[in-house]
Amino acid sequence: MKLTKLYAAIIMMAAPFGVAAQISIIDRTQQRAPVIIIQSKYDFEQEISLKVKTDPKLSVSDILITTLSKIGMSDAHGIEIKSGFDIDLQNNLVVAYSGGTSEIIKAARSPNGLQVISSFKDKNGNFISPPADSLAVYSTSGEKLCFSYETAKMSAPKMGIAILLDRSGSMAGNISKVKNSAQDFLSILPASAECAVGSFNTTLTYGHTNYQSCSGGGFGFETIKAGGGTDIFTPLKDVYTTLSGSYFNNYQKAVIIITDGYTLNDEALRQELLGLKKDILTFVYFIGGNKKDDLEELTDHFISKGGDVSKSLSQYFDAISKAYKSQKVLNVHSCQGRNHANP
Repeated sequence: MKLTKLYAAIIMMAAPFGVAAQISIIDRTQQRAPVIIIQSKYDFEQEISLKVKTDPKLSVSDILITTLSKIGMSDAHGIEIKSGFDIDLQNNLVVAYSGGTSEIIKAARSPNGLQVISSFKDKNGNFISPPADSLAVYSTSGEKLCFSYETAKMSAPKMGIAILLDRSGSMAGNISKVKNSAQDFLSILPASAECAVGSFNTTLTYGHTNYQSCSGGGFGFETIKAGGGTDIFTPLKDVYTTLSGSYFNNYQKAVIIITDGYTLNDEALRQELLGLKKDILTFVYFIGGNKKDDLEELTDHFISKGGDVSKSLSQYFDAISKAYKSQKVLNVHSCQGRNHANP
């Protein structure tokens, strides 16, 4: 047996079940030894985004991306940034990070300029909180902008998060794992997050009717039992309507649905939901099925993973919590005649 095949066989036997999804072997001829890269099937952190789908009219063109990559964007150390930046056309804004990639979650006008909530990933795709001097902010015309980035003095972004758990009969085999993972998730969200937990089959039930501190308890997990049919649209309408209310103005809003995807088909209600969704981020995690048709366009992020549900769902929730906890608030303003930002 050749050396590379032998190493591959050893790794496949040694890797724990459900972890090794992709193995790449690179034969370094000079060193006479292969480099083996294992990518976990639960590598959710690299897949998850907190960015809501935007109006197609605000889509960024390839020409603009190419143009911005050539204007010489750089961080405070002079490190040039040619890729990984994010563009907000509506606010004429570019946020860049020299150590990986950036994502503009939300931007709003303030008395002193723009307040921008962003998330960042390192070169391995992990959510991180980068140092201010590794960031750069520009206008889409190439002007370098100034920003303040004093995390300790800034209040964390407000968040309203709803978790909807499918308790229909088809979920019976996994309902305990789903409840346990959801409870763990609530306990590790940022203190600024407010949560509600609902469970549904053909009706929606809340353990606690008001949104409250996510770590406060009292969400009624102990009363959730599986049985009956499935209607996802009605619970979604309730959540979208609540999160669209004036109380949640200036909040980041998200709903996380754990389901097999099967629901009563009501096209009129689906169209109503498309109008209600607006800036509410919608995650769907499929268990026991992955019927996407009825949830297309409503969903910003689908995940469908087999294998160990408990481990998979726990790591999925963990990746979402890291994404929220590592966000940063940048107060962006003109540099008053200076060309370079001074974080």
